[in-house]
Amino acid sequence: MSHIINHRLNQFSWAVAALLLLPLLFTKGMFFDGLTYATIARNLEEGLGTFWAPHYTVYIHPEFYEHPPFSFGIHSIFYRLFGDQAWVDRFYAYTLYGLSILMMRRLWSLFISAGHRAWIPQLLWTITPGVIWVHQNNMLEAPLNAATLAVTWLLIEGTFKRNYFWSALAGMLLYIALGIKGPVGAFVIMVLPVLAVLFPEHRKASLWSGLAMIISFSILFSYSYLYVPDFTKFFEGYLNKQLMPTLGGLREQAGSVGGSLWTIGKQFIVPTAVLTILVIRKKATYKVRRESVFFFIIALCATLPFLFMDRQHHYYFMPAMAYWMLGFAILMEQNPWPWSIQRKKWVVRLTITNLSIWVIAIGLSLYFSKSPSRDKHVIKAMKAISLDYPESTIQVTHLPSQWKCAAIAARYEKIQLCEAPQDLYLNVRGETVPEGYELITEYPKAGFDIYKKATP
Repeated sequence: MSHIINHRLNQFSWAVAALLLLPLLFTKGMFFDGLTYATIARNLEEGLGTFWAPHYTVYIHPEFYEHPPFSFGIHSIFYRLFGDQAWVDRFYAYTLYGLSILMMRRLWSLFISAGHRAWIPQLLWTITPGVIWVHQNNMLEAPLNAATLAVTWLLIEGTFKRNYFWSALAGMLLYIALGIKGPVGAFVIMVLPVLAVLFPEHRKASLWSGLAMIISFSILFSYSYLYVPDFTKFFEGYLNKQLMPTLGGLREQAGSVGGSLWTIGKQFIVPTAVLTILVIRKKATYKVRRESVFFFIIALCATLPFLFMDRQHHYYFMPAMAYWMLGFAILMEQNPWPWSIQRKKWVVRLTITNLSIWVIAIGLSLYFSKSPSRDKHVIKAMKAISLDYPESTIQVTHLPSQWKCAAIAARYEKIQLCEAPQDLYLNVRGETVPEGYELITEYPKAGFDIYKKATP
């Protein structure tokens, strides 16, 4: 009976994911970083820019060096398969959610014999606020998380089974992980040293596994740097224009250590509350297991570097959450109750609950399919402008203050904003309109109006 209940809870974890993700699948509107990445991927599919020289707009990052291009390249394949549809952006991110869950389940099965309880870390991770937000908004942390989890799984799989082919494959995936968002994915190189310390029976195998990973990664990187001129150009541009200025504190400065700790703490509310309830119910503390310690240390390796940076955003910490939740889940699983509960009525209740959640998720997805999820007035305004002036270029006074508007225009209507003189002018309400322009259309809900250069 306990296995049946765990099977239903397995289904419940997927149903919760559907409820949190599906309602936004067919809607427009995302965080503007996600819109930017989607535009670059779409451009890549349409032949604007190349893999090692991605293109955003003619006026904003005509060669995009802000992040490595692997996520854009993979995302562009989805456009090739499904066309330039707004839902493709979230479908891509949701596919990565599924891959991340698969990797978490594989990691769970390597350490915990009760594989049917893999729903515990899955559910904890799914209801973590930052996780859902990242996947809803097509952030680079989604592919980064899937890639780093895959590297972790392959390294441990290769070490435990003494099959170093998996470890060599991990080196190739590490190359991809670093190619998604740079050195922030390098925390996985700590997997084997931590494993060797906590699991001394695998110490020698960890050494060989690490060697296989280093060799395969080094071969890939060296070949790319020495024999792929476009890679060399991109690598130097990324290093000089983005990475080194960021590390030197010369780029955007945002967030603080206190704010980041508060953000991370909020992600721990649910697992901490559940663990507290289980401890009270058992009337004794739970033993600290080395498997939990392993995942907690890896999570710290993924978390701590950001606390020393001048730029700290809440979504930067999302890849660490999978390891935090695996650590919490392994702590929770060690005692029979409540995982071994045997009551037929719970099977019936869970079955009805799962079906109900899926019906609600699908219903909400259909209901919201015709409505933008955010920035709807700007999206509708850009759509109206595009009908009269398709794929036009519009002048603005100060482009950096219009990044979101530029991202929406570029992604959904292929409209470009710039500061150079143009026939069309977007005037933010309250600002002074340049001489020589006449009003065409007002968009009060969007917060701007469109003017056209007056005919002499």
